[in-house]
Amino acid sequence: MKSTTSLAKCTGIALFLGSASSQAADWRDNLYLHTDIGSASLANGPTTTRGFSSSGPFQSRGSFRADTGIRGDLALGYNLTKSLALEVDSGAIWNPGPTSQNDFYQIPVMLNVVYQIRLSDSWKAYLGAGAGGVVSITHSQFRDAAFHAPIVLEDSDASFGYQAEAGINYALSRHLEVGLKYKFLGVDEYEYHLSQPGFLSEDVKVRDLFTHSAQVSLTWKF
Repeated sequence: MKSTTSLAKCTGIALFLGSASSQAADWRDNLYLHTDIGSASLANGPTTTRGFSSSGPFQSRGSFRADTGIRGDLALGYNLTKSLALEVDSGAIWNPGPTSQNDFYQIPVMLNVVYQIRLSDSWKAYLGAGAGGVVSITHSQFRDAAFHAPIVLEDSDASFGYQAEAGINYALSRHLEVGLKYKFLGVDEYEYHLSQPGFLSEDVKVRDLFTHSAQVSLTWKF
C-alpha cells in the first residue's frame, strides 16, 4: 500500500513538473528580440529663440536644421496572439548639424502595440504604434576670436514622444527573420538653455519635431 501511495505521489510530482516546464517553454516561445538600424532624417521643427549676446537682446524664429543621420533600436516583444504583440522599445538617434561641430541626439523609450499580418509561411507584414518618453541632447562647438578655447553650447531635455511603424519580414528559419521597415517618431516640444558667460545666453524652443527612418531589421524568436 505504501509503495502504491509513493508511486502515486511521484507520478503527481512528475506531472506537475512536466506541466510547469511545458508552460514555461510556451511562455518563452512567445518572446522575441528585435533590432533595426538605418537612416534618420528630421522634418518640421519650428523654433523660437530668445536671448542676449554681446550686441544686446534678440529674438528669432526659424526651423530646426540637421543633416540625415543614423537610428538604431532594440526591442523585446511578446506575442499575445498570432496577430497581436507588445514591445518595449528603446534606441538612439544621431543627426549631425549644418557643420561638423554640431550634433543632435535623441533617445526614445517606447511601449509599442504591433499588429501582424501573415502573408504566407515565410512572409509577414506588420503595423505598430507606440508612446513614451524621448531624451534629447543638443551640442554645438565653434570658435570666436575673443576666446582662446572653443565655445561649447550644450543642453538636454526630455519630452513626450509617439511613434508609428510599418514593415515586412521574411523568415530565414524558425528562429530568425530579416526585414525592411519605416519608422516615424514625433516629439511635441524640446526646450534648451544654451549659455556661455560673457558671450551668449539663449533659450531655444523646438516644436513638432519629426524623425523619419528607413531601416533593415533582424528578429530573433526564442
